[in-house]
Amino acid sequence: MADNLLEMAVRHLGSSGLSALGNALGLGEDKSESAFTTGAASVLAGMLNKAGSESGLGALLNMATKSTSMDLSSPGDIFTSPDKMTSLQDVGGSMLDSVFSSNKDGVINVISSALGLDNTKSGSLLRIAAPVIMSLVGKLVKSKGLNMEGLAALLLGQKAHLKGQLPDGLLKQLGADNLDELAERTVVETTPRQAAQAPPPARKSGFGKWLWPLLIALAVLWALNMCAKKEKMDDGSGGAVMEQDEVIVEETPTDPTLDGGTTTVPDTDMSTDSGTATDTESADFGQSFREYLDNANRDPNREFALNIEFPTDGSMPNAASLPDVQTLISIMQENPGLSIAIEGHTDSDGDAGANQKLSESRAQAVMKMLVDAGIDESRMKAVGFGPANPVADNSTEEGKQKNRRIAVKVTAFEQQ
Repeated sequence: MADNLLEMAVRHLGSSGLSALGNALGLGEDKSESAFTTGAASVLAGMLNKAGSESGLGALLNMATKSTSMDLSSPGDIFTSPDKMTSLQDVGGSMLDSVFSSNKDGVINVISSALGLDNTKSGSLLRIAAPVIMSLVGKLVKSKGLNMEGLAALLLGQKAHLKGQLPDGLLKQLGADNLDELAERTVVETTPRQAAQAPPPARKSGFGKWLWPLLIALAVLWALNMCAKKEKMDDGSGGAVMEQDEVIVEETPTDPTLDGGTTTVPDTDMSTDSGTATDTESADFGQSFREYLDNANRDPNREFALNIEFPTDGSMPNAASLPDVQTLISIMQENPGLSIAIEGHTDSDGDAGANQKLSESRAQAVMKMLVDAGIDESRMKAVGFGPANPVADNSTEEGKQKNRRIAVKVTAFEQQ
């Protein structure tokens, strides 16, 4: 049975928190728990709806990861403090804007009608429920090491707990007739580069004498090939194993003046006996990018590393990818005159056209995370190059790994 986020949220607030919430919103102690449950259930339904796209699921993972920094350990103290309540609702308002988008006002009207509250109190209720739910989701993401598929599964598991808890008209606001329809939108699996071909069914004839040995031999060859090409990684959720594409960009400066005229191009062997990192893949993205922006002799073609992990053939980055993305968001916020290109690249395996689409969708997924964080979309563009611009030899696994990358380039920068 999946974690019951509604039950966890109510238990987290406790009787004292629910009582303080009721007093703050003028609900009355006997209505506090039911009202909060309705609001929290509505937020979860909105999250389930937003998980219907890869970019939406990425935005949810980003919000959940950031929400772990909120201190909600003493909800009763927060609800009795006007300043803390204002701060909490400011955060919750931003979450509601992202989760419900243009449907937010309609959702608030539904809550008002169901609970007999005015829109101001209903809006406040939702702005409190959203951070509470999101922080719980964030803790589960962190403790279980959930990637985007893991988050999708967590949200899908809430369907059984949401039954009977949603106010009338809520699903209609989300464009669904029922919970099953809403859940069917949730992204769980990514689109492969090429559709897998199912083995032909065994025929009930003498062909079976040679067909089964052939199929077994093919299966063994396929398994050996996959083992040679991919390293299996545990997704951290306690059992499910998935393949990961680790996308890493080399930061090799092309302008020797960038480092005071003494730039040394690293050798192709990136390891040292002392264990000291010498390759640019290990460089801190934020530090390198900020130093580049501060340098008047910037190379306009220089690429910067985002350490990104994607499921094989998928465009949904997992939680391990978020630190560099969050750093990029901070740099964009610090420099309003900065515009960038987010470039996706793949290795040469598979169909070139499918790789092109895959690289573009990965770049767009990263850009969408920045847009959802409040960065103006006009300051960015997402471009996919597929296998067209390799930086290493595609005949080796090491080279392919270097070619599977997300690169950030500066397209314009005006210091303000």
